[in-house]
Amino acid sequence: MKEDPLKHLFEGWETIQTRIQQAQNLFLFLDYDGTLTPIVSRPELAFCPSKVKRHLEKLRDLPGVYLVIISGRSLEDLREKVGVSDIIYVGNHGLEIESPDGRIKKIVSSAKTKELKRITQNVQNSLKEIPGILFEEKGPILSVHYRNVDQTFFARIPQVLKEELQQWKDRWKMASGKMVFEIRPNVDFHKGEAVREILKTFPSLGLLPIYLGDDQTDEDAFRVLRGLGISVFIGARRFPSEADFFLQNPDEVQEFLFRCQEVRRAGSECPGAT
Repeated sequence: MKEDPLKHLFEGWETIQTRIQQAQNLFLFLDYDGTLTPIVSRPELAFCPSKVKRHLEKLRDLPGVYLVIISGRSLEDLREKVGVSDIIYVGNHGLEIESPDGRIKKIVSSAKTKELKRITQNVQNSLKEIPGILFEEKGPILSVHYRNVDQTFFARIPQVLKEELQQWKDRWKMASGKMVFEIRPNVDFHKGEAVREILKTFPSLGLLPIYLGDDQTDEDAFRVLRGLGISVFIGARRFPSEADFFLQNPDEVQEFLFRCQEVRRAGSECPGAT
């Protein structure tokens, strides 16, 4: 584990700027909630700010820059929220990957998705009386949000989920995030594997991947990129992080996107630049 505390990304910007400028291929992996957009009370209200969208579009159009938006949201929801074409979208923590040409790779079979429908019905029946609880069906994943639930119910929610999963003989597992529990297929795939899957089609020479994320699920990607790229944790940490640097909030992420854009544009306009 690295020494804490992490350094702020902009403290060592000169060195990072040079790496961004010299990279033949720059991959920006960006989490959505809590990274590109602030966390809100209900997930459907987390729209991508127009300024962020403009930064993404300008970066996308620069030579040698590749954008990947990676999230626990469903692929369809993520694409709709961000609304930027010709980039890579990764939904459900890596279980769905859509390339810029619209091809979609799904890690989970439709049979497993049907199983989750049954689990979802059982869980909803058991927890529907809890005020403020929110169920989000995302294809191969069920998210149970409790941000708007009274604390007196906090212990009951994971208890019900664990009891339900006992019936499925390790075919499904429970994970937790910021005020959310998720039921996911018990497969060895996560955001880190998605990053590895995407990068393996590119030569490692001259490749610089940078990953920005704010939650426990992003730690898998931080570990995959250790020694290969730059990892950045966003926000206040509630656990030790494997990241190289940190940024305070989505506003600083916007500033980072702007700086990347300026550095790459200046490099592309230099005489003899490739």
